Amino acid sequence: MSNMQHKQQQNIHARRRMYVVVGLMAFGLAMLLIRAVNLHVLQSDTLKARASHQHFHQYDVAAPRGAILDRHGRILSKSIEVPSIGALVGEIPKKNLKSLASALGIPLSKLQKKIKHHKGFRWLARQVSPAVAARVAALKILGVRQESEWRRYQPLGPETGHVLGFVGVDGHGLEGVERSMNQRLQGQAGTRLVQRDARGHSLPGGIWLKKPHMGSALTLTIDSNIQSVAYAALTEGIHKQHAKGGSVVVMNPKNGDILAMTSWPSFNPNNFTHYKPRQWRNRAITDIFEPGSTMKPFTIATAIDSKKWQANSRVFCENGSFRVADYTIHDDHSEGWLNLTGIIAKSSNIGAAKIALNVGSEQLGNHLASLGFGRRTGIGLGGESAGILLPPKKWGVVETANIAFGQGIATTPLQLATAFSVLANHGVKLTPRLVLSDKKNLGKQIFSTKTSQAVTQMLIAATGSNGTGKRAVPAGYHVAGKTGTAQKANNQGSYAKDKFTAVFAGFVPAEDPEVVIVVVIDEPKKSIYGGTVAAPVFRNIAATALPYLGSLPDMRASANWKVQQASVTSNAPPASGLTPHLIGLSLRQAFQQAEQQGYALRSHGSGWVTRQSPHPLTALSAGSNIEVWLNE
Repeated sequence: MSNMQHKQQQNIHARRRMYVVVGLMAFGLAMLLIRAVNLHVLQSDTLKARASHQHFHQYDVAAPRGAILDRHGRILSKSIEVPSIGALVGEIPKKNLKSLASALGIPLSKLQKKIKHHKGFRWLARQVSPAVAARVAALKILGVRQESEWRRYQPLGPETGHVLGFVGVDGHGLEGVERSMNQRLQGQAGTRLVQRDARGHSLPGGIWLKKPHMGSALTLTIDSNIQSVAYAALTEGIHKQHAKGGSVVVMNPKNGDILAMTSWPSFNPNNFTHYKPRQWRNRAITDIFEPGSTMKPFTIATAIDSKKWQANSRVFCENGSFRVADYTIHDDHSEGWLNLTGIIAKSSNIGAAKIALNVGSEQLGNHLASLGFGRRTGIGLGGESAGILLPPKKWGVVETANIAFGQGIATTPLQLATAFSVLANHGVKLTPRLVLSDKKNLGKQIFSTKTSQAVTQMLIAATGSNGTGKRAVPAGYHVAGKTGTAQKANNQGSYAKDKFTAVFAGFVPAEDPEVVIVVVIDEPKKSIYGGTVAAPVFRNIAATALPYLGSLPDMRASANWKVQQASVTSNAPPASGLTPHLIGLSLRQAFQQAEQQGYALRSHGSGWVTRQSPHPLTALSAGSNIEVWLNE
């Protein structure tokens, strides 16, 4: 092959190589172009989202719940900001786990379990104390940070626990008002965005994508002072009797407002996890009991409304023993002829039974149903019981006779308070309410005004010196009320011989009722009678609550009556020799009042006075001590 041919062949090979290189370059450029189009056009949104996720982290931030207030604007429940410890798990150096667990106050194994199989954000400890947060912050561990959350705090603690309920760690109401009004109280969560560096580590600061909005406030009809008084009186009464438990309801009969609702055993909603679920229930609306003789006023009212009976009508009470069908009814005391007032005052089962049998099951049953027995009150709290009231068509003569004096029927404390409010409110039934409202509570006439007035006079007699309810009367007032003592049913379909419910229900002042109070004591041990167990609790509540509400004891015979009246309504010092009214005052004001009258003051707690001993406007010698309890 000549040199020229060899050169030509080399040129051909060179050109071929060049074409291959150019082709490869063109192919590479084409692939890059396609890739660029794919990345910048076709996958643009996806890649931007991925980049944003890698460089930014967003998370929800809970909003504070609205406050719950009493009728005077005092805080019953509020949200407070507390520290919580969270972390981006993938960033935590393993060498720091032991010290982190120690700072959190948990075992290392528990911390390892929390973060196992997690790489993103994870809560390590929520709603911790400032001391724990400070210990963790001092370690300066990569990926671990402190966040702010909202925790619910109830200043009155056990006193309002059953009514208000509590809120879980995630900010949702789980019991009581917190649960039933959760939608209103719960705020709208916000969203916060934080930036990460090239290595994925969180950078300080951040921006709000959506700011959280606080929930709406809620004002209840509860009066925190009366609530505290009721709780203290109930607790004292139960401890004295070594009872199993109990409940109190205080209601304004003129508008249906619940001023106090408390139960015992209590629990602290600020630490609700320390208690068993059965301790959370609001006994005033969940627990039912046979009302015993507190049912007799409604039997008598039905009889008078039927026009078959009058207040002075007389019944022969069979000297203490009366047989209905194959069942014998007994009275605690042998009685002969009694008028209707006597039946109430002497609490005759036989007299009530005879009246009911004369009136008939249908009329009595319909009136009891109209009063609210056998149905929920509509107060708006979860877990409320309807009680037990069988339809009248299912009553025989024995059932009719028994229901007349409170056996074979079961009610809740709130239902009983609602029914007594009918007698206190001229025969008009109002729906009990727990949320304060300007809207008028429209009522329904159950008994005539004349009938209600007649039964009220009978109930006053029942608390007189010869009545079973005389221990319920605070000095200077008239009480219209009735005792009740009922055997508790057992699992065998009969009654336990050693388990009783003691009840007192009534209203005061009888002439112009300010409050209806129902006291229920479950299984008292020292005594079983409503007149000795529940009535003193009623008296203690009324003695403090009435002057606080501006309803003064009847001391018009005293020359200092006007001075005493001014002292209660304006919190000015009362006449010498009477305990000053300190409920609702600050600690400083209470000390001033006591000092001006020459009394020594002992205080417990802080805030405003919710309870005092001795009771306001009771006789007190110079130099004596006054003891007050305060709550914020």
